[in-house]
Amino acid sequence: MALAEGDEEGPWWEDNTTLVSVIIGLPVVGLIIIGVLTLIGINTSDFPYMISADFFVLDLFLRLLTLPIGFIAIRAFLRSMGNE
Repeated sequence: MALAEGDEEGPWWEDNTTLVSVIIGLPVVGLIIIGVLTLIGINTSDFPYMISADFFVLDLFLRLLTLPIGFIAIRAFLRSMGNE
């Protein structure tokens, strides 16, 4: 199926939904994995701090706080690269 001339898709980094998913994806995936491991009976409290649920919750919280600033900065950088 050919795309109409006005229906061109840009690169993935210009799609707002994809960009936000990439930014907050790691903490969400980490929390899901920790939850699954807990459900199957693995004691996740013995894991190092970098693989703990507290770390992923903190990472998610910080990414959600800085998401607007990071989103604006990334978009501004991409626009400046496009103008050159």
